[in-house]
Amino acid sequence: IPKPKGEVGRPGRGGYNLEKALHWDAKRFMKFKEHVHRSIEKHCDTSRSKIHQDCVALDSVQKEAISYFPELNDYEDCWPVGDIIQMQLKNSSAK
Repeated sequence: IPKPKGEVGRPGRGGYNLEKALHWDAKRFMKFKEHVHRSIEKHCDTSRSKIHQDCVALDSVQKEAISYFPELNDYEDCWPVGDIIQMQLKNSSAK
């Protein structure tokens, strides 16, 4: 499944809403988001944005997500996980 055009979290500016783009039920999406957030806290330096993270840390977050949500293998380059990582680290590194 290809990634939508535009930037995640910016539906009013040519981007998209991740929850709507995935077409998952709300409960499943929340579990997915919470799981990835915990994994980010565990593996990443939350004072830095995504581009400044260690590749091994990002890979660990992705692998953990796929182990709990195998349907992520259907998404090109596992883009939903990358999107959550980007949003979470953008918010936490800006603090």
